Amino acid sequence: MLNISTLISGASLAFIGWIAFSVVELKTETAVISVKVDQNHKLLAELWDYYLQEKVNDNIAWTTRKPNLQAPTEKKVEQEAKSQDKL
Repeated sequence: MLNISTLISGASLAFIGWIAFSVVELKTETAVISVKVDQNHKLLAELWDYYLQEKVNDNIAWTTRKPNLQAPTEKKVEQEAKSQDKL
C-alpha cells in the first residue's frame, strides 16, 4: 500500500516537472515572438526611410492645402443670371 510520503513525493515531482515544461514552452514562445518583432522592426524601418525620402523629394501629395476656389458673390450671380436672360 502507498504511504503518504510516497504520494507527496510523487505529486511534488510531477508538479516540478510541469513547471519545468511550462518554462521551456514559455521560453520557446518568447523566442518566436522576439524574432517576429525584429522582422517587423526591420520592415517598418525600411518603410519609414522610404517615406522620409519621398517627403524630402516632395513626391507625397499635399492633403492639407486649401483649394484656391472662391464662391462668387451674390451680386455677381445676379448679374450673370440677368445677362443670360437677355440672351
